[in-house]
Amino acid sequence: MSIWLLIPIKRLERSKSRMASALPPSARQRLAWRLARRTLRVVARVPEAHSLVISADLRALALARGLGLDTYFDVWEDLNRALTAARRYAVRHGAEAIGVLPVDLPGLTVEAVRDLLRAGFSDRGLVLVPDRWGQGTNALLVRPPEAIPFRFGPGSLEAFRAQAEAIGLPVRILPHEVLAYDLDTPADWAAWRARQAIRKAD
Repeated sequence: MSIWLLIPIKRLERSKSRMASALPPSARQRLAWRLARRTLRVVARVPEAHSLVISADLRALALARGLGLDTYFDVWEDLNRALTAARRYAVRHGAEAIGVLPVDLPGLTVEAVRDLLRAGFSDRGLVLVPDRWGQGTNALLVRPPEAIPFRFGPGSLEAFRAQAEAIGLPVRILPHEVLAYDLDTPADWAAWRARQAIRKAD
């Protein structure tokens, strides 16, 4: 089965806007770049999937190409529209299943990506990875690739599940410690720094 992973990356100067109260613009850009670089280096080591990086940020696109990843220029800078267009591109090039993986997962590993791929259905179905609050969607994998529209945003986990159930598409919820932990808000940032401090102390 040909699995394509769609990896959207915002322009660095627009990234992490919800962290404005915790980090100045320059620090937010550095954080966004570190997260993007880590994610792309991880997926480049997962040959089981074809990774497609979607971005309007030329630096991010250059990094992706340098790692041997496919790229798609985001002319909309709207997450769901960009993912929909990139998915059509992937399907035209043979994708049989589509995954979406964000770049703000600070603990991402090759094994975590493979856990997502292994959870996929062999026939038809939707895998959803909840965020740590159980409301957002931190990753997904769907087969057939265009079975449901993208609805990322507040409350997306339930929105995706309802869409799938409405058309009889099997749904698998995949709780995952690594994939559930994203950096999106000042609270996330504070919790991550505390977590890292504990690990260093150990």
